[in-house]
Amino acid sequence: MGTRCWMIATMFFTGVASAGTPTPHSVAAAKATAKQNPLCQAVTPFFWEIGDDSGALVSASIGVNSAGAPVRATTKMDVASSSKWLYGAYILQLRGAVDNLTDEDIDFLHMTSGYSNMGGDGIPAGTCPASDNPDSINVCLTLLNPANGLPYSYQDPTTTGYFDYDAGHFENHASQFSSLGDLANGSLGPAVSRPLGPSVLFSYSQPLLAGGVYTTPATYAVVLRHIVAATLVMRDALGIDPVCTLASASCQAFNTPIPEAWHYSIAHWVEDDPATHGDGAFSAPGAQGFYPWIEASKAYYGILARVTASSPQQGVASVQCGRLIRRAWDTGVQQRGKLPSAH
Repeated sequence: MGTRCWMIATMFFTGVASAGTPTPHSVAAAKATAKQNPLCQAVTPFFWEIGDDSGALVSASIGVNSAGAPVRATTKMDVASSSKWLYGAYILQLRGAVDNLTDEDIDFLHMTSGYSNMGGDGIPAGTCPASDNPDSINVCLTLLNPANGLPYSYQDPTTTGYFDYDAGHFENHASQFSSLGDLANGSLGPAVSRPLGPSVLFSYSQPLLAGGVYTTPATYAVVLRHIVAATLVMRDALGIDPVCTLASASCQAFNTPIPEAWHYSIAHWVEDDPATHGDGAFSAPGAQGFYPWIEASKAYYGILARVTASSPQQGVASVQCGRLIRRAWDTGVQQRGKLPSAH
């Protein structure tokens, strides 16, 4: 990797670190938190799971929708921005090692490339309609953003070098630095899935690398297990090269859907804001409420999955519940408040 003043090899945080080893009360505490905490009750119905490299250790479906149907591990859904982590894992498998990431890879995968004209959570987002002919990444990039009349392939010099949450980073990276650009949408899912494991297969609802994956919690969990087991290179990339994301006196950044001072690493977030007892978990919440994570210890993964209307607030709402379930698992103590306990 190239030398950059903002790169650091290891992520440090001053919040609450994951315990790494569950207690005898972890399962009961996690179940009680998922069922009874008000922030979890607010996002029902949902499915949740915590597991390790061997598989699920605890899971449950909480609540039902207006038709009386629960969300299950096998429920198919759009995972929205949780797609980003899958694309990052795909690129790392192609590169073969973290050290093989180029400067360009890093710029695009932590959204500092300046290709921020497609939109993202919090601003009008571009889409890549399946009706396009062909319905490919490269065709999508020729479409114009109605807000400014510029193509999705436009690189904005004012955002280059700074975090700006936008689908354009991943779409343009795929076009410029992978062989995916001209694939028809029906071929895109198998192409990205294949390097992630023999039991992994998902599709794309549109040729949008940053937000188009359509899959089940069970399939996404397999990818997380492969990361935890270190059979995917992504495990070595968790938390590296983080950039700040929330504009402040100490952080120059642009758009972010997360109202906390997290950092962004290689196609995933690092939940390290000490003001909210950030535990350093790695995650990729999506705007429809899908929330996958891997603990800072890299020993356990988790998912909170639900199907709802897309908005930045839905991903944040899932985080507020999911990180409480995670904290209950780590400590064996039921979480009754709005933030993970600080001890």
